[in-house]
Amino acid sequence: MAEREITIEAIAKRLGVSTATVSYALTGRGRVSQKRVEEIQAVAAEMGYVPSHAGRSLRTGRSALVGLVVPNITNPIFPSLAQEIESELYHRGFGVLLADSHNNEGRQNEAIQHLAARGAGSVIVIPCHGSAVPDMGIPTVLIDSSETPGNAVASDHHAGGRLMAEHLLSLGHRTILLLAGPTRSRVAQLRAEGFRSRFAEASGVDISIHHSGYGIAAGSLGTQQNWRLAMTAVAAVSDTLAIGALKALSQRGVNVPGDVSVTGFDDTVWAELVTPALTSVHQDVQTIAMEAVRIALGEREPGVIVPMSIAERASTANAPPTPINKG
Repeated sequence: MAEREITIEAIAKRLGVSTATVSYALTGRGRVSQKRVEEIQAVAAEMGYVPSHAGRSLRTGRSALVGLVVPNITNPIFPSLAQEIESELYHRGFGVLLADSHNNEGRQNEAIQHLAARGAGSVIVIPCHGSAVPDMGIPTVLIDSSETPGNAVASDHHAGGRLMAEHLLSLGHRTILLLAGPTRSRVAQLRAEGFRSRFAEASGVDISIHHSGYGIAAGSLGTQQNWRLAMTAVAAVSDTLAIGALKALSQRGVNVPGDVSVTGFDDTVWAELVTPALTSVHQDVQTIAMEAVRIALGEREPGVIVPMSIAERASTANAPPTPINKG
């Protein structure tokens, strides 16, 4: 009789819980009560669940390695995501091979080929700005935007932009500088479009839009170049741009958030380390990583959209009566 493979789906069905709950419990990732963790682990042991795809690869011939290509390892969102993906794979008995494309499309495609040559059975790719990932002869999972051809899993970036706008509107902000990031990045532009769509529904709003690359230097320069604009808030489509804005405002002696509020995007580890701590739109990197791994391992179909939320901190407050450069 053929050996029946016990999956997390089978355990979830037995207990009447979600596969995500089972995955979190078996990987020790939190979000599940200790009582539930113990219950799930006991049932998994009873059913004979073995979290070792590596051992299974000896029978099936399937690789126990998954490749991961990121566009810029110095951007704090990508190390966080890489760590979550590695953890998901580790607890399933897989190893990960990491490559950095340095935001270069040619280098990105070479990296996929090299990872395949080194034994990766599939590859998870976060594409560099505006790039299309061709068929490289290896199963590929894209983490980008819902509008990217072939996208497998993504945050709801447009809805995230609306959340950021709603937060600022609730504080009375109507004159805002939007650091909108690169025009070639669909992720950045979906965030900006969501932001603008929510403000379009409000009255008396004045938004100034500045496009640039990502990074702290770009955020600082963009804020400096638009300094003479009336503003009560600077909204950025990434935490790095927002931290650059904080730097520029500090250099001018501007009080944040008393004079100008600042918001970011991604809720990276840096958001809590800067002063004042940065209000940011939160990406659920744990869920993104888990779903990307499940798709890469053939456990579920692509097309997952993950909700975003607002992490409110000290960098935003009620709008002052008069914009800093007016009256």
